[in-house]
Amino acid sequence: MGRLLLHITWFGLYCGLMLSVSAFSIDIILPAFPGVSAGIGATSQQVQLIVPVYLLALGVAHPLFGALSDRYGRKIIIYLGLVIFCLGALACMLSTSLPTLLAGRFLQGFGAASGMVVCRAMIRDRFSGAELAQNMAVASMFFAIGPVLAPLIGYMIYALVGWRGIFAFLIVFAVAMAGATYRQEETLSPQLRRSTGFQEIISSFILVYKNPQSRFFILVGVVCTCLIITFLEHAQVIYEQLGADSKRFAYLFAFSSMGIIAGQVVNYRLIRLSGVLTAMRFGATIVAGTSLLIMVAVFTGLLTDTKMTLLMLAFHTSYLIIYANVVSLALDPHRQRAGTAAAVFGFTSYVAGSALAALITFIAGEALSRWSMCFFLTALLIFLASFYWKAPE
Repeated sequence: MGRLLLHITWFGLYCGLMLSVSAFSIDIILPAFPGVSAGIGATSQQVQLIVPVYLLALGVAHPLFGALSDRYGRKIIIYLGLVIFCLGALACMLSTSLPTLLAGRFLQGFGAASGMVVCRAMIRDRFSGAELAQNMAVASMFFAIGPVLAPLIGYMIYALVGWRGIFAFLIVFAVAMAGATYRQEETLSPQLRRSTGFQEIISSFILVYKNPQSRFFILVGVVCTCLIITFLEHAQVIYEQLGADSKRFAYLFAFSSMGIIAGQVVNYRLIRLSGVLTAMRFGATIVAGTSLLIMVAVFTGLLTDTKMTLLMLAFHTSYLIIYANVVSLALDPHRQRAGTAAAVFGFTSYVAGSALAALITFIAGEALSRWSMCFFLTALLIFLASFYWKAPE
């Protein structure tokens, strides 16, 4: 624990909070789905589209922000993304129809991508190897603040002023992160900046994909993203079918998300003691096991909202162990193009992961049995992939 505390610096806190903007913006609106549905005259299934639309935009924007950050520096691109994010939040706050709401969410997701891709590149600017993975774990620990607090804050705002107030709060949050960015030092020196046109972006993408390690872990990232989107899209419906109202859902969701913090403490220690791959395999084993138990509980009729929360608590301790290390392993070979490598990872994982999650939503509908089967099979694929990869000699 002492070594971990030494790594908890302003830089780690800042990167973690910037990474959390995306997850925070998704989770904060989940308890308000019934109000959003009534407010714009849409069905609950239509309102669920705000999650994949947001994540699709998040992925599409990664190449642009990655290339721009390699050319102009990290901080200026974060500012640009936060401005776009605020415009999207404003559109959502004023929306009176589903198309307007979805357009606003697309803008929000597009802007939020800047923080994700640039902060991962900033960590790669400073660190490599096991130290890169350890600092990614520290940032991921602060990232957990989003999933833990977001549903509680979202429910409180929803109960006090309605769902539109949630988007006003997100604007305030983005402005606060712009202030934090002003304090953060630039990590990419002018000497290392590269002029990047469209042709160079395509070439850089090809170079990243050609690297066997990066290619493999980008594909694992696709499946990881699909897994978490599949849960987020269905979370409110799952808990509703298990008898939880919006208030209880917010509390239970937040409680289960607290596992992320404990998981990243374990992740940091595992990386130091046993290496990145061992840590990832540990996480994959827990995730596969908990998803199997969820499926069994569904088919035996034993699943309750409390049991679901406890199983997802175990899931959350380990999911981000996998994801943080997958990101580190994908980015590690690319110090000279860290921004582009982070963009390739984000673009591929979010776009392809969202597409796979949409397919699962089409297959599962609102049936817990079909959803739990898809959830388990996706987790099982990650488990098998983690043991398939062998580190180069």
